[in-house]
Amino acid sequence: PEKRLLFVASLDSTIKVFFNDSLKFFLSLYGHKLPVLAFDSSSDDTILASGGADKSIKIWGLDFGDTHRTLYGHEDSITDLRFVKRTHYFFTCSKDQTVRYWDGDRFQQILLLRGHASEVNCLALSSNGAFVLSGGMDRQVRVWERTKDIVFPDEERERELED
Repeated sequence: PEKRLLFVASLDSTIKVFFNDSLKFFLSLYGHKLPVLAFDSSSDDTILASGGADKSIKIWGLDFGDTHRTLYGHEDSITDLRFVKRTHYFFTCSKDQTVRYWDGDRFQQILLLRGHASEVNCLALSSNGAFVLSGGMDRQVRVWERTKDIVFPDEERERELED
């Protein structure tokens, strides 16, 4: 299904939302303190996630343009963000050399993926969400494959604090 909304981020740290069919203006989203560098909407066009130079991720409701939550986790600018199709789960990558997996409904980080030796610039997801690719300034493309292992976000947070 084709998405009904189109998004444009500008250097004034706002995101403008337009209708895809008519290009008529719909909403302005305000809240980031520094420019937005990455954004994506869920397949059902109900939420938008954005990340930027302010190291924050904002989850926006696309009915009224309200901020549902602001998430923190990255230690540097967020460079890319991609939703898994037909879900509200998404991945982010950052100049902090990490890829992170998030739950957009529960507003929490699920996984922290380390492996790049330099900043991570881009992400690509398979159509079924079975794997994600990340590309970085270390001239590597990493393939992260989904496993059947059960992930407990609280344990993942504890592991991150230990590092």
